[in-house]
Order: sequence, then structure tokens, then C-alpha cells
Amino acid sequence: MPPSAARRGIWFVLAPVLGLALIIVPLFLVGAPNVDAEQARLCRMVLPALYPEDDGIEILSSEPGQRSAVHVAFRTSAGGREHLLTCRFGGIGYSAAKRDLVAILVDGVGLGEAAFYFAKERWLESRHAVLADPGAPGQGRGWITLPRGAAVVLQHAINGLPRTGILALLALATALIYGLIGRINLAFGEFAALGGIAASMGVVIAVLAGITTPLLAATLALIAALALSALYGFAMGRAILWPLATTAAPGRSSASGQPLLVAGVGMLVAIQEGLRLAQGAGTLWLPPASGEAWRIASAPGFDVVAHPRLLAMVAINWLAIGLTLAVMHRTALGRAWRASADDPFAASLCGIDPRRLLITISALSTMLAGLAGATITLNYGGMHFSGGTLIGLTGLIAAILGGIGSLGGAVLGGVVIAGFQVGWSALRDIAQWELATFTLLTLALILKPGGFFGFADGAQRKA
Repeated sequence: MPPSAARRGIWFVLAPVLGLALIIVPLFLVGAPNVDAEQARLCRMVLPALYPEDDGIEILSSEPGQRSAVHVAFRTSAGGREHLLTCRFGGIGYSAAKRDLVAILVDGVGLGEAAFYFAKERWLESRHAVLADPGAPGQGRGWITLPRGAAVVLQHAINGLPRTGILALLALATALIYGLIGRINLAFGEFAALGGIAASMGVVIAVLAGITTPLLAATLALIAALALSALYGFAMGRAILWPLATTAAPGRSSASGQPLLVAGVGMLVAIQEGLRLAQGAGTLWLPPASGEAWRIASAPGFDVVAHPRLLAMVAINWLAIGLTLAVMHRTALGRAWRASADDPFAASLCGIDPRRLLITISALSTMLAGLAGATITLNYGGMHFSGGTLIGLTGLIAAILGGIGSLGGAVLGGVVIAGFQVGWSALRDIAQWELATFTLLTLALILKPGGFFGFADGAQRKA
């Protein structure tokens, strides 16, 4: 591969990191004035212990204060006068002390030591506090008004956006490697788990370093996940894929399927066990650090909401997908990939270095998988060491459905599978959606063996 193509490949590895500033920062800053939702909830739950429940408590507003404080404006139906409750906590953001209530003030007057003890240690730790939560302040109606059925459908669609990007990323990573070696790699789910656990560790390290701001900690964790995933992909391409890919014939980058398939299973087991040793058999759950949700639409008895963090991560995922497709269609790296996928020997005669190309694509594909795993962690709070296996297989299904080896088809397959699973979870038992997904793949390949954009004859596909 020419040096200019290599430089473009390295630039693409850095481009998603630079894109964070264009997407995640504005969304987080828009949501930044919102109070921490977890701390606001804990502060509201104190009120029923301070005022009789039959008075009725109306929450007017929740605002962030200085030094880990939360201000909750409220009114009781008995007096009708507006009051201000202030709660101070031991930390903010991802800090482990963010739930540690250290002071309670009502209208600027602090509770006595005994009252504070019973409110914190007795009341907040009981189930009665959860049941008596007055609820979030009313924020008016959403941006639009919808019928209830349409609002429920829209909420399911918003909730499914992260899965759409995750499966599209994994399917795209699978298609990139398949195009060069002609074989599937079963370890991309484990690379997603690697990215997810790296993001968790990145947040922990940031908190230990004194960085508890959600925006900065999440950004550093995401960069760490991308860098570590790309490094693993570089090592995989150089030490495993290239030696095995050249065992068939000199100058070719495809070998018999067995060594590469066995190597994929071996990487799956090795990475999974390494993650178990690094994180432990349990899951490292991050404390919730999101602000109040945006109210998108309103319906009778139902509101459609979306969190800025979810939208930010979805935007980053599709930025990475769009940049990947643009690079593979418009740059020398993409032309080298297509030439080597069509005829690796002829491509090598034209000056394309197959070893450098395979290593670059390997780093790129594992970085995409790592981004998918980091999305899971930052959206949902954690990743189990074996949590990537099933979602990796689902990404493989998406790549096959789109036409294995077709980049655009892989992305479309990810969108279709994610949409199918979201619809299934809305209508049926979510525990059965993986079985339903495999059934969908079977029916689709019976009707169209090559997938959406694959070979018309399914026998031409390498497995």
C-alpha cells in the first residue's frame, strides 16, 4: 500500500476521536445545565420525611448548585408557600461518593444532627422513600403532541437507536476483515467487550485522578477504548491474521478456512479470559451520571423522552460508520482494499502491500468493534466479560444478511436486525429475540441466499 494510503489510514484512526469534539461536546453542554438525575431523585425523596404526606408535595424545579449541591423548589398544598430544599453530596458525576448525602437544608436552614441521621440512614434506605417519591418537576409539554400509540412507537424507536449503531459497527467490522481474508472472524464480539471494559476502566482511572465531570471522564474513557481496541487489532493483524492468510499461496491474502476460523475461536477465548481476569467474574457498573431527559413529545398519559448521552453516543457511532464508508469508497486505502479483495495477487503486483493493508484494516475493524462496546458501557453502565459473544454473533448475522463482504450491505443489515429486535421486544418476550433473529436470518437466506447485496448464488460465499 502506498505511503499516502497508510497516512490516510492512520488519519482515519484519529478522525473519530477528533469528531468527539464536534458531536459529544455540544450535546453534553446542552444537557449540562440539567441537574444530575440520580442526585435530584435522592433529594426529592427526603421531602416526604420532612412534611406530612397528606399535605401533598408539588415539585416546581430542580437545579444544580455549587459544590455538589442540588436545589429543589417545592410547594405544599397546606401552606401554598414555595420552599427550597438543598442537598449536598460527597461527589458529582462518576464519583463513588455522589450518592453520599452530607447535608440537608430547608430554606437555608440545616437539619439538626438527629433529624439528618434519621432522614439519611433510616428513611432513604427504606422502600417507603421510593414509594413516596413526589416525582420529577413538571416541565410542560413536549416539542410535539402525538397520539398515545404513535408516542409509544417513537419511544421504542429512540430506545433502539443505540442498538442500531452497535450492530451496524460490528457488521461493518466483520465485512472489512472478510473482504481481505475471505473468512469470518468470530472474535469481534470479544473486541466489543474489550472496548466496553476499557471504557469502564477509563472512567475509574479518571475518577481516581480527580476527574469526575461526566463529559470529560466519558470522553477520556472513549478515547482509551478506541486506542486499546486499535492496538489489539494491530497486534492481531500482524501476529495472527497475516501469517495465517499467507499459508495458502505466496502473494495471496486468503487461506483455507480452518486455520483462520480456529484462530478466531482462539482469540475469542483468550480475550474473554483476559477480560475475566482484568475485571473479575462480575460486572463493573458505573454510577448513573446523566442529567434530566429531554421531553421530545407528549401524549395523553405518556411522554417521549431522550437523554443527551444516548443521542451523543448514537451520533458518534454513525459518524464513525459514515467516515469508514467514505474512506473505503473515496480514498487510496479503500481502493487498495477493493483491489485486494477482488484479486490479492494482482493487487500486490500493482504495488499494494498486502501485509500493511491487512494490519491497517485489522486495526480499523477492531476499533469499530471497541466503539460498539464503549457505547454499551457509556449508555447502560457496564459490560460483562462474556457480554460480547452474543452481540458479536448478532453483528455477524447482520453482515451475512447484508451480503457478507459488502460494506454498505453490512450497515443495512445491522439496521434491519436492530429494527427487527426492537419491534420484537415491543410486542413479544424479549428473552426470545435472539432465537427470532436467527429464524429471520434463516428465512432471509432461503429467499435470497446472497443477502441484500451479496452474490446471487449463495454457494460463492466463503464461510
